[in-house]
Amino acid sequence: MRYEFQRKSLFIVMLFCAAAGILILPASADVTHWELSPACPCVGDEITISGEASNNEIIEVTILHEEMVPVSGKGYKYQINKLFIPKTISGGESSFKVNATGEDGVKVRDINVRVKKFRWFTRHSNALEGEASLSQSNIPPWMSYFVKIDGDIVSKKEESNKNMCKSNSNTGQAKNGQVKLTFETCYEAAQADEKGNFKFNYDTDSLPAGDYIITVGSMEQELTLNPEKKKGPEEKESKTKRK
Repeated sequence: MRYEFQRKSLFIVMLFCAAAGILILPASADVTHWELSPACPCVGDEITISGEASNNEIIEVTILHEEMVPVSGKGYKYQINKLFIPKTISGGESSFKVNATGEDGVKVRDINVRVKKFRWFTRHSNALEGEASLSQSNIPPWMSYFVKIDGDIVSKKEESNKNMCKSNSNTGQAKNGQVKLTFETCYEAAQADEKGNFKFNYDTDSLPAGDYIITVGSMEQELTLNPEKKKGPEEKESKTKRK
């Protein structure tokens, strides 16, 4: 009986140690360090991201950006003249997502994403609790896309104004409000070498100026993309040849 009890106790201890080892084992996908160059890029610059991760690890990158779109009439509209999807590593996955939420008393009713690839393709989604979103995975990266985003809104201010007395109508017209569009691009950008080092480039030519959050692995950094610099004829020609 004593030996049987000892065997059971030993088994429980080994099981506990194994479980504890799993819990404290660091995730192999974690990136330990990464940096961006140049530190203060402008629209049109090619930025370089380099860092360290686990050996031979697939490096996943997420780029997050927000745009505030003013409401016009009963809806909102936004246009992207040339959307480029980053090129993934061989066999890598990618996705593009846009999310719409109302601001300043505006409630989003739905969202439409219209993409022109030789002909128009349209996708529609109704909002859920005032938030509408659409996503698409594995978009071909070898061409640029002309994109229109629009939708209808429900204004809480309009609803509340219906119950106001006419004597208060001289307070001025309420602002139309805004819709916040959140763009998220996620793709497998590179693979670390046998020592865990990785490096890849990203062309900002199709991005609008503004603030971005770039997440590499599980580490994120904020990036401010400045307006495009004026380029001379030689720089424009060099840019065209490089593409």
